[in-house]
Parts: sequence; C-alpha cells; structure tokens
Amino acid sequence: MHEVFGLDLKKSNLVTLSACETALSKVQGEDDLSGLSRAFFYAGTPSILATLWEVDDNSTYILMEHFYKNWLKGMSKPEALTRAQTALKQIPQYTHPYYWAPFVLIGDWH
Repeated sequence: MHEVFGLDLKKSNLVTLSACETALSKVQGEDDLSGLSRAFFYAGTPSILATLWEVDDNSTYILMEHFYKNWLKGMSKPEALTRAQTALKQIPQYTHPYYWAPFVLIGDWH
C-alpha cells in the first residue's frame, strides 16, 4: 500500500482491483482510514473497481472480460459493470450474488 502512495496515476481513468476484499479499509490510529482504495485515490486515479469480499477466480475472469468489452464499446463504467454482472448471472453456476455482487465502483463514475 505504501508503494501505491508514491505512484502518479493522474492520467489513469480507472484502477481495477479484482482480488479479494480490495474495497475494504481499516481504521488505524484515531479516525485514519487505510486501504488500497485510499492509496490509489491519493495517487491520482478518479475511479476504482474493487471487491467487498472474497471472489471466485473463474467468475471474476468472466465478469472482468464482459466489463472491459462493454466499457471499451463506449458504455459508462456503471453501465458496463451492471451489464457484466447481468451477463454473469445468466450463467447457471454463477447466479448466486456471491459471484457477481462483490464488485463496486468507487469515485468518479464517468
């Protein structure tokens, strides 16, 4: 996390953190929040796509593939994510929210 604080990500539009629990932060000291999301925002990215709990490798791969295809077609980040989640839910073994619901957009949605 400390290495991320030193990055210059002002030209990035989105950072994707698709590993387990990347959207979570911890309170340290008084009220100081620390976590990957905060570090990437500090480094300059306006948006983060991250996860709230442990994720399945295969379903994450499918969701990310759909998300990036949608976004590169010109959809907004929220629409691309929603459509990727909807596509994943159509696959019988991934209908449970465990597979598609941990992904959240944080920051600028444009």
